[in-house]
Amino acid sequence: MSDPQFSKFPHLHLAQHVFQISNPYCPSAKQQTSLEALQNAIKEHKMAPLYRHLAHPTEGILNPGGEGSASATSPPPLKRQGSTLSSMLATKNPSKNIELPWDEKLYEELKAENEKELEAIQKEEDDAVEKEGETEIQAARSKRAEFWARVGDRVCLCEAFFSSRHIS
Repeated sequence: MSDPQFSKFPHLHLAQHVFQISNPYCPSAKQQTSLEALQNAIKEHKMAPLYRHLAHPTEGILNPGGEGSASATSPPPLKRQGSTLSSMLATKNPSKNIELPWDEKLYEELKAENEKELEAIQKEEDDAVEKEGETEIQAARSKRAEFWARVGDRVCLCEAFFSSRHIS
């Protein structure tokens, strides 16, 4: 019998980095270190959904006008119900000392890589449904949930997780 396998995702230390970046009482050196760690994780794990949620110029919770902002002059951002990660913020008025810069080119690259990976997962799921048994179908569907956990999209993760529990 093999040892149980545990998912490495979500990266809970990323929530700590977001907290430190948004905390106005955190030393700026620690904020900068957290910002760099967050940027590296986003690139390494191709976290397009998390990057958009945090850094988008109008919807990002770390940037002015975003969900975490208390700006009364900007209209409320469009967002999916339940997608907020603003509970990771230190306060409702996050620190503006450090800002996660938005790079549209980087976002599009990450998004394209995510779409390519999702296509491969879909192909594996389709093959499992056609040729394999229930265990293989479950394993293929679980990969989608693991993918969403890795890239930081809580809403899609929940949808994938619950759909993987019901074998058709």
